[in-house]
Amino acid sequence: MSMKLKNITKKFGKTIAVDDVSIEIKTGEFLTLLGPSGCGKTTILRIIAGLENVTSGHVFLEDDEITHLNPTKRDISIMFQDYALFPHMSICDNVSYGLRMRGIKKAERDKQAIDWLETMQLSSVQNRFPSELSGGQRQRVALARALITNPKILLLDEPLSALDANLRIRLREELRRIHKQVGTTFVCVTHDQEEAMALSDRIAILKDGQIEQIGTPNELYDKPASEFVANFFGNCALWPLKRDAKDKTKAFLVDTNVQCKTNIAKKSNEDYAVIRPEFLEISNDNKKTKNYLNGRVLDILTKGASNQVTVEFENKLVIDLNVPRKQKLPSINGNVQIKLLQSNLHSITN
Repeated sequence: MSMKLKNITKKFGKTIAVDDVSIEIKTGEFLTLLGPSGCGKTTILRIIAGLENVTSGHVFLEDDEITHLNPTKRDISIMFQDYALFPHMSICDNVSYGLRMRGIKKAERDKQAIDWLETMQLSSVQNRFPSELSGGQRQRVALARALITNPKILLLDEPLSALDANLRIRLREELRRIHKQVGTTFVCVTHDQEEAMALSDRIAILKDGQIEQIGTPNELYDKPASEFVANFFGNCALWPLKRDAKDKTKAFLVDTNVQCKTNIAKKSNEDYAVIRPEFLEISNDNKKTKNYLNGRVLDILTKGASNQVTVEFENKLVIDLNVPRKQKLPSINGNVQIKLLQSNLHSITN
């Protein structure tokens, strides 16, 4: 089921939480609202659910306007951050609760609940209580309870934030699988960039109540539209560019002899190349070489399969590089040469 938000604004007193936001959510897609705390993403989620009234603007479900429709009549489910399971009910009764509220007979709702628990690989715990389950199991129970009523849209409010790091990785894969299996439109809120990339078909990055950019994970990573998106959506260094006077697609990284090609920018004196860590490689050759960047090692952090080397360039830009364990590491405070592996760079204009 598709949804449109048109020119949505929400004010709390004099504070503008959402500022003239328009989004079209496609049928069956997994859309994530991503941004730092206070950017308006949760307010948008609550507006979709009908738990928050808009100051101005319109909300459409397919072609029907639901801006002022009661939340109970929207056929939209929401899974809260704390899961909100009923502690005195069995897992089966928790999952079937929405059907109970719709007057479905117990035998039928129990059958549907058991089917959903099998989908979530939880059929063995149907007679237990929430306190007897792990955090990951409770998360899947809450997801089954949200989906059993066959909602037109499922809203997810920080669905994995209460879990430990390893469990989050496993369950985001499970959540992605379930989304593909059931085909329901999912709208998720998170502040975790890695989680958003792993789950989403598209991501809307918000800043100060407005959409900074919306697109697929690859589009946002490869072609950020602003400094905020480039820095928020992955580690990078924004290097000032000096454009070729005759060919604006050719440029030099300022204060280096490194030449690159970029997308055409509008203001040649305010262009920056987006340099991601995977574009760079620490050289083990101490000879002075052209097309290399000079830097100094600030820190080295062991990360298991690789080492994270923090490098400060001569222009004071800092970036973290992942270095394979088999590669010889430089010394902290030592000078290094960094090879730029990619000559075509995306550029942004500030």
